[in-house]
Amino acid sequence: MVPLSTYQHLAPPPAERARSVLGRPNPVTVTTRDHAVHLDEPACHIHPNGSVSLLVPDRHLLLERIGRHTTAATVEFTDTAPVPLRDRTRSLLWISGTLTRLDHPTARLRALRVLRDDPDERLLDIGHGRTMVALEPYLVVHSDTDGCHLLRTDEFVRARTDPFGRREGEWLRHLEEDHPDILHAIAVRSPEPLPPGRPRPLGVDRYGITLRFEGPEGDVDARLPFSRPADTPHDVAAEVHGMAGLPHRCGP
Repeated sequence: MVPLSTYQHLAPPPAERARSVLGRPNPVTVTTRDHAVHLDEPACHIHPNGSVSLLVPDRHLLLERIGRHTTAATVEFTDTAPVPLRDRTRSLLWISGTLTRLDHPTARLRALRVLRDDPDERLLDIGHGRTMVALEPYLVVHSDTDGCHLLRTDEFVRARTDPFGRREGEWLRHLEEDHPDILHAIAVRSPEPLPPGRPRPLGVDRYGITLRFEGPEGDVDARLPFSRPADTPHDVAAEVHGMAGLPHRCGP
């Protein structure tokens, strides 16, 4: 994949990009000393003490591997584009640390603290089909087209999660399937020349939208900035409509 084009616009810092990976439904691989176990889009949360929790099905093989003991592991999160691109991997996040299977009462207490700020209804499934696993990190590495970044655990914990991250997939798929005209208009109106071809929605965050152009010689990504940082989904939709030269009413 060709690196992001030379547009040098404001973008989320590496710690924020890493945090935002956890807020999206991405596949996960957990590697312990003797085994690698795959998880399909587990619910992930970061707690104030820096611990990362994963919600996994009650009978998942990972719980058998952990048992009742603390286990050293590296957890790889594959940040995957929500639209069917030729290369869907956008970035990789590795967190090395220790894994512990929590009993349901302890997990529910942790969930209540998360629910105060993040009303994720999947947390209500603890004890009803899901078990919480706590990951205590000591090494965090995030790699994308901007480079590979070794993050301190304290900066990783303090970083904000992109406010649009959890809705990103649904919104980008809607753009791709129902509003290719908006994507075309954004590309045509870009103040800088963009590659030829059909623009595809690769990603969106509070600072801008990234389009991908799939060509015979490889993929080229172009990051296009918003006029100002967005704080809500409505802000993002308004910015995208403005970039396309369209009035914003509702929806993407």
